Amino acid sequence: MKRALIVGTGTVAGVAAVLALNPAGASTIAAGLPSGAANRSAAAAGTSGSSSTSSGTTTATGSTVDVGYGTVQVQATLQGGRIVDIQALALPQNDGHSARISQQAFPMLVQQALAAQSSQVAGISGASYTSSGFAESLKAALLSVGHAA
Repeated sequence: MKRALIVGTGTVAGVAAVLALNPAGASTIAAGLPSGAANRSAAAAGTSGSSSTSSGTTTATGSTVDVGYGTVQVQATLQGGRIVDIQALALPQNDGHSARISQQAFPMLVQQALAAQSSQVAGISGASYTSSGFAESLKAALLSVGHAA
């Protein structure tokens, strides 16, 4: 009986400690976004477009996709018809959990898209909403510049 009480108390204390733990802290929730991303996201909400430079580099902004836990919007950079970079303009950041998922999933989604040279990504287990929003926004960006999505 005494052992059960000690084990039960230890379990409750351990669970409480885990639930109270927030290693990322509130100040780093948006760390996965490039600086100014929130401002660019607000300015470009619901739009997609592109711009070109004389060096043959094209930047295409995808549409803003509401995934239920926040919004996803990406900007793709193409050079010579190839996708060379993808930046996040908006990722789900409504709470710490969504922010951590976004921070972990986004680089993996970028790798998949760069390898495929399209918006057809396999997605990330545990980040299915973010994955589908990423693919939809990237597809809109690529189509806006005439690239096969």
